Amino acid sequence: MKILMVIHDFLPIHQAGSELYCFHLGKALQQLGHDVRLFYSEIDHAAPNYSTRRGTCDGLPFLEIVNNHSFASFEETYSNPAVEAAFASWLDEFQPNAAHFHHLWNLSFGCVRLCREWGVPVVFTLHDYWLTCPRGGGQRFRGEGRLCHDVDAHLCAECISRYTFPSGLGTRLVKKILAPFERLRDPTLLSLMEKGRITAPQSDFVHRGPCIINGDAREALYAHPPARIAIRCEIPPGASLSFAVAMHPSVYNEPGDGVRFRVSCNGATLCEIILHPKQREDDRGWREAFVDLAPCGAGRRELVFETSAQPTGDNDFCTACWAEPRIVAPEGEPFHPSLTRRVQEFAENALTRLQRSRLKKMVDRRTLGVRVLFNEVDLFIAPSPFLRQKFIEYGLPPDKIEFSDYGIASEAYAAEPRVPQIPIRFLYVGTIVEHKGLHVLIDAFNRLPLASAILDVYGNLDEFTGYVKRIQAAVAHPGIRLRGRAENRDIPRILSNSDVLVIPSIWFENSPITIHEAFLARVPVITSRLGGMADLVRDGDNGLLFEVGNDNDLSRCLKRLVDDPAQIERLRPNPAEVKSIPADAQWTAAKYEELIANKNR
Repeated sequence: MKILMVIHDFLPIHQAGSELYCFHLGKALQQLGHDVRLFYSEIDHAAPNYSTRRGTCDGLPFLEIVNNHSFASFEETYSNPAVEAAFASWLDEFQPNAAHFHHLWNLSFGCVRLCREWGVPVVFTLHDYWLTCPRGGGQRFRGEGRLCHDVDAHLCAECISRYTFPSGLGTRLVKKILAPFERLRDPTLLSLMEKGRITAPQSDFVHRGPCIINGDAREALYAHPPARIAIRCEIPPGASLSFAVAMHPSVYNEPGDGVRFRVSCNGATLCEIILHPKQREDDRGWREAFVDLAPCGAGRRELVFETSAQPTGDNDFCTACWAEPRIVAPEGEPFHPSLTRRVQEFAENALTRLQRSRLKKMVDRRTLGVRVLFNEVDLFIAPSPFLRQKFIEYGLPPDKIEFSDYGIASEAYAAEPRVPQIPIRFLYVGTIVEHKGLHVLIDAFNRLPLASAILDVYGNLDEFTGYVKRIQAAVAHPGIRLRGRAENRDIPRILSNSDVLVIPSIWFENSPITIHEAFLARVPVITSRLGGMADLVRDGDNGLLFEVGNDNDLSRCLKRLVDDPAQIERLRPNPAEVKSIPADAQWTAAKYEELIANKNR
């Protein structure tokens, strides 16, 4: 069969669940002997709007159309003639036997109509609620914890007021003007250490860069001994210092000494760690440290970071690293919304008040377009029972939508999970944006005893910068580490080094790929008692559930496992419950063949 897959955006720039699933399903169908091609959009302000580019992604041919969100009207967000023209050309060239849509955001409802006119059967996997929700991400989430359990056109009108700004170009211009006021601070001390008073035999003894040990990459300051780095910084009352140290793997099998890492304040030693990985296997890796800064007193103080060769002073092959040093205040810092966000909210509220009736009519026209699309699609697939029910409530006939969970590529996952021990290693992997609820997790984790747990947060820190600032300000536990974006190929390794995955989303979710991946790694999951998350995680069986948005209830779950790590072993998921991507591809191909046969009849 010739199968055309359609999605809003794609790898390698975008690595969320829908993009990854589309890729793995496409590759699995390809391995079954089918001809698979892709059509998707991408933002590229350096290229003409609606220009196209051809290429391949790991053997999957694609046509990419540039959509820079320069919409002349709200209607263009879902009905776009320029996108339809490019799609029609690709459809005519490829002449597929079946089309499989994964998302239409940034594309056009008319792409489905074109397939129907060509006589091509259409399957549509629903990865979120965008067809029922005109807000950009389709989460039925209006911010500040407000979920739309039911679709109300009056509330939708409030959400689409942003599309009444003069143009995408004007919006980008406002952002550019305000950009100098929105810069992210470095949440670590590395920038200060780079500029501090450095004492070393050679200037290249101390420099900044990533350090990778067993696949675990961290931003670090290399300090080949002997090296002394002195900085002056503000220490809040009751603050702690969090950091990790290591010797670089390239020296493990070389002659020479180990390294002593020493932190002092006002001449008094606060912490001393000696690593000798050339002699001790247990020292081959990162060593975490949490230091109480109470002896320094509050105020502007001098911190000194020193490395020296131990025990003989032989500093050959002694490359050493200070990684992610941070001062953590006991209550975090107050958060203030960004200037850009405040301006945007003011404008949206004003526009909503001025043209509420017009906005509602725009929503109603889109809703009518969705009803037409429901008739044009031959089969909808819902990866979670919850999502299926929500679409039936919206008006999709039950016989048109089937539940079928995601298939997952499972080859890279280790059979044996990590043995849990204090500090318990909790993990968050996902987009750092409000509806994912990371702020709930940060508030809950802040209540845990120091040195009892570590929270590794993986997500792009350069995307939703306003919310990232909020997260940085909220951190008040030295065990919380913002690690930046994780490549999908690294997820199996990251999970194997973790004890528990936490998904604190405050929107419905669908069937999170990350939960499936944790199950394959036999890592228990703590998640919100809501939507597709609660469809997957059974409380007390393969994880724990907490009340959505309730940081007290989430903190209770975290502390339960910290107090009794043996519970983690009892909560281990069964990887056999996860559908394989080859099995999913066979099921999906059978659906294509069934629909093609019906069309022929």
